[in-house]
Amino acid sequence: MKFPGLFSRILCCFLLVFATWNPLGYSYLDWLFTNDGSLTSAKVLAGAFLLGCYILFLRVMWLALRVFRLVIMSALTLSGYLALRQVGLLDPSAPFWSSYFLLVWFATLLSVGVCWAHVKRRITGQSQVLSPPP
Repeated sequence: MKFPGLFSRILCCFLLVFATWNPLGYSYLDWLFTNDGSLTSAKVLAGAFLLGCYILFLRVMWLALRVFRLVIMSALTLSGYLALRQVGLLDPSAPFWSSYFLLVWFATLLSVGVCWAHVKRRITGQSQVLSPPP
């Protein structure tokens, strides 16, 4: 896989996660729970689209990474976050950083899961790297 393909997959994962919810207030969940009384069908359509994207991306991530790799990646990400807090680069009392950490953590897991099969194919030369579902 070339760099544009890898970058587009990573960008799609981050856009999906941050479009669903973010601390700034410009997200689907903030739009959904506003009481303006209009565009109900557009909200349902956008929600169905986001749900379909999540089902697709989570299924690909699960087939590529499984439990062991997800636990390893989560432990590495958490230890990096705790190291940044201990060094003093992140304020431990600010919830702003904690919410962004969770969003970046989930988007990173999703993007690695989506790109893992392509990277593994380039490294090993296998034609199919996803295992069939149980």
